[in-house]
Amino acid sequence: MRDPVAWPDPAAERAHYRLHENDADDPHYRRFLAPAFERVRDCLRPGVRGLDFGCGPDSAIAAQAAEDGVPMAVFDPLFHPDEGVLRDGHYDVISCTETVEHLHRPMAVMARIESLLRPGGRLVIQTGFAPEAEAFAGWHYWRDPTHVILFRPETFRWLAAMRGWQVVEIASPVVVFEMPLPAH
Repeated sequence: MRDPVAWPDPAAERAHYRLHENDADDPHYRRFLAPAFERVRDCLRPGVRGLDFGCGPDSAIAAQAAEDGVPMAVFDPLFHPDEGVLRDGHYDVISCTETVEHLHRPMAVMARIESLLRPGGRLVIQTGFAPEAEAFAGWHYWRDPTHVILFRPETFRWLAAMRGWQVVEIASPVVVFEMPLPAH
């Protein structure tokens, strides 16, 4: 985790995010998010409720889901801060693409996301997996000043064990968790 003293404030974060070219209609951006969207698409069917959490200014995940006939809600604390979507009930699938590395309070956010997922619901995360020490120094992902925490496969396994989530998949750059069903 980056030293909190080095964390950018919300205005600096917003300004930095604006430098990214994350247009929902851009085929290159869609290709970049394809690993996550393929897993989200597996969950889409009529009546499914989805949320793109941490979507930034323009959600390619929600746009593609809508094209498949399933609307998704969007939430981003800087660009789509509608807390109503976080109170409106439970979701069947939540995508969290290129978001977890920005979390200042990751455990609190994961608890919040968990509270939004129905039993059997899926959380699809896409992020850069931190490399081993010898490759870390040259890794571009860590140079982004808004990336304050990094994850490895073992971190995600630990998170699942801590939260009681089922690991469906951990394959860079995607992680899929399933919320447990109630015991009968």
